[in-house]
Amino acid sequence: MKIAFLSDIHGNYDALEAIIKYLEKKKIKKIICLGDYVNYYYDAEKCINLLIKKKATCIKGNHDDILIKYFKNKKKLNFLASKYGNSIYRNLDNLKKKHINYLKSLPKRLIVKINKKKILIAHGAPWKSDFYFYKNVKSKWKKKIKKYNKDIFIFGHTHYPMKIILDDKKIILNPGSVGQPRNNSKKACWLLLNVETMNFKFMQTSYDKKKLINQIKKYDPNNKRLLKYFL
Repeated sequence: MKIAFLSDIHGNYDALEAIIKYLEKKKIKKIICLGDYVNYYYDAEKCINLLIKKKATCIKGNHDDILIKYFKNKKKLNFLASKYGNSIYRNLDNLKKKHINYLKSLPKRLIVKINKKKILIAHGAPWKSDFYFYKNVKSKWKKKIKKYNKDIFIFGHTHYPMKIILDDKKIILNPGSVGQPRNNSKKACWLLLNVETMNFKFMQTSYDKKKLINQIKKYDPNNKRLLKYFL
């Protein structure tokens, strides 16, 4: 059995669809998602629909919280659009009540047990969904992690694939980002676990970016940041 861990899809449907097609081809059915299904890019509703269809196990990310909190606050949405792009307004048009309710229903953390290993899954960190757990994070945060008394920790949020082995042999992993990789790969990044061997493999999936690039140019022609990850 194998398990796919996905994070930070951010409305990039073509990237998500490419991974799902790979998983279907390899007959991998178990999917765990670490949050951030919305914002930055433009097809959040299609991403959520696909994850529901595939019966993915999902937790909530900081962008999902932002959307839930400010979905009807037009003044705040204008500020968020200046920061994250005009996908905010696409969300207003395309996300239905069922999508919002689905995001609201998601937990912030998940603990699973696989082959006697306890795995804690969170978006940024167990204590804060928008905490950036980079490889060079201060030692005090690594010490705090140990207090959770789990064998493996899997976090998203940074958009960078990562593996840290702590001095007590606990492991911290980050799949990287499906929808907006920031590690110059220009591919959809994710993580694959072989349950029998407990071996984690960092994966990168290619996909056609023409549609996404055209969407960015249409909806956010002046936002170079949204485009730079794909050129």
